[in-house]
Amino acid sequence: MAVTLEDYRIQIIEQLKAARGTERAHDLLAEVDMVLASARLSTAAQGAFWDSLHSDLDVLAEVSKDVLGKDAAAALSEVVAAAQGAVLKYRRLLRGEQAASSDQAASSDQAASSD
Repeated sequence: MAVTLEDYRIQIIEQLKAARGTERAHDLLAEVDMVLASARLSTAAQGAFWDSLHSDLDVLAEVSKDVLGKDAAAALSEVVAAAQGAVLKYRRLLRGEQAASSDQAASSDQAASSD
């Protein structure tokens, strides 16, 4: 059974909710980055995934304050903050790759037109 990106994102959020510490959040998102890269998704699709995951994390951070006890909310808040930082890192890397491929395409176009 194929998993949609939305289903996968929901699985990641659930795993982050259960994570015990920020290291697990970093490890999990490193795995996500590898899965997205191996799936050969377009940079736009990967960017949309990271953007949606970041939005989900924002919602999780807000909701957790209202439904969890103080200690549990604080622990989850640390995990969410670590995950948000990792998401931003992967998003920046993706933008860098996108800019590099755009520059490379422009150079190729320019070289072809000068021939």
